[in-house]
Amino acid sequence: MVDSISDSVGERLQQAEMAEREVQRLQPLADEAPQLRVQNAKALKDEARRRAKDQAVAKARAAVDAGAELQERVPELLGNAHRAVVELYNVFKEINSHRRKASEGLAIADRVDYDAELADGEEHERALGRDTRGLAYALATRHGELKVKQLMEELDPGFNILKGCNLDHPISRDIAHFVMGHAIPNEASSSTVVSENAPARPETSEPDQRQQATVSDPVTVGD
Repeated sequence: MVDSISDSVGERLQQAEMAEREVQRLQPLADEAPQLRVQNAKALKDEARRRAKDQAVAKARAAVDAGAELQERVPELLGNAHRAVVELYNVFKEINSHRRKASEGLAIADRVDYDAELADGEEHERALGRDTRGLAYALATRHGELKVKQLMEELDPGFNILKGCNLDHPISRDIAHFVMGHAIPNEASSSTVVSENAPARPETSEPDQRQQATVSDPVTVGD
């Protein structure tokens, strides 16, 4: 009986000593566990950051490549836009030139009417023994610039150089006004040109507050 107990204790002691040696062997590794957990968490966080950075850089690269691919179309598109703008500029210039020639022709016609009315009127007034000096002023108010504009409107009612254009988009409006501003500057369209065909101001010593009618540039820009 004593031998049986002694063997059992000896076996337990042997197991305990083996466990003690195992604990002593594993204790340094177990002591490293907190630091290893910190390092593992840092490694996981670093990996997540690296993946996020790589994804962001990949998106940036894709966007840069897409922009570079589109940029290759810019020279051709700019060339097309240049040609279209030049063509539009030239059309504006030609329209303005034709309108100016039309005004010059109407100014001649108006001068013919003015001279005829003045001659007939003076003859009539002289036949009645009246002074004809104020007749030229009275007739001049119905001729000249305003008359030419009226005749132009009758020839081409409601003329607008941008008629039929879709100007709903701001870019379309900006392009139209920009090109038109270069082709037909405001200074040119607003300045008054005294035509040789306009009725001449009668020479007299009488004071006159009426402004002599003149032939101005045609109104070419429809606002």
